[in-house]
Amino acid sequence: MNTINHMSHEIKNMNNMGSQHEHHDHEELFNSAWAESQENFLVKGLKTGKRIEDLLPNLPGFNDAFSKVSLLDCPGCRFECSDGRVKSGGPKVALAGEGILLDDADRKILIEALRGKNLPITGHESCGAVKMAHPEDANSDKYGYKGAEELAAETGNKYEAIDHGKFRSQVHDERALVVEGTLKFNCSDWTEFPPQFLSSAAALGLSDAYPAKEVKALAGIALGDHGFGGRFDSNNPFYIIVSAKDSEQLGRLLEIGRAAVKDFGDRAKVDGFVAPVKE
Repeated sequence: MNTINHMSHEIKNMNNMGSQHEHHDHEELFNSAWAESQENFLVKGLKTGKRIEDLLPNLPGFNDAFSKVSLLDCPGCRFECSDGRVKSGGPKVALAGEGILLDDADRKILIEALRGKNLPITGHESCGAVKMAHPEDANSDKYGYKGAEELAAETGNKYEAIDHGKFRSQVHDERALVVEGTLKFNCSDWTEFPPQFLSSAAALGLSDAYPAKEVKALAGIALGDHGFGGRFDSNNPFYIIVSAKDSEQLGRLLEIGRAAVKDFGDRAKVDGFVAPVKE
């Protein structure tokens, strides 16, 4: 073997060893996060067959989790990705990829909802929604950063980039997706609530077609190789939790959620509640 081929062979071996080591480290992180989340009060209660509406009021911090005013008007609010790893402080309102999957009509609604709110809009590294929007480009992060920066400029808000080192978790440890219809449920600051994706699409007034797309995409991340994946089963399902402003909205969002995750079978379960908020 000549010197060049020998060096190439050694580099390949080193890369393979690094990849195996990284995979092992991630598996340890996933195993640890799964074990911790299995002890969460809400997760344990849901596994017994209890309804979310019966469990939530008994969870510490329940009364403080609901705002009297729109989260968009609360000090410290941030518009971020639905990604549960991204939690950079304060109340969170979110869409997958900061809205990168929106069509033109829904994007216009989002722009008007965020206009002049004086809040940070963040773009982040390793965004699954951005990869879905731009599967052809291995360096898709640039589209996510650019999209968030343009949204901030269009709405008169601030832009901030979030790198991997600032993530709340280094792996996708979400046990639930909160489909938020009130703009008053501050689940991301509720430490007793299990790690979650967050979709504020319904609360922001977007079309019904969009939450369906987002629920399917985010559940796919959780139930696939980038999340807890095969750890979810009929005894330990991934939960889609609807927070609704009234019974009419609850029924509609439950229907949307169930249709969106039907292909995942009993590995995903949809439940919800009417939030204790007033218009």
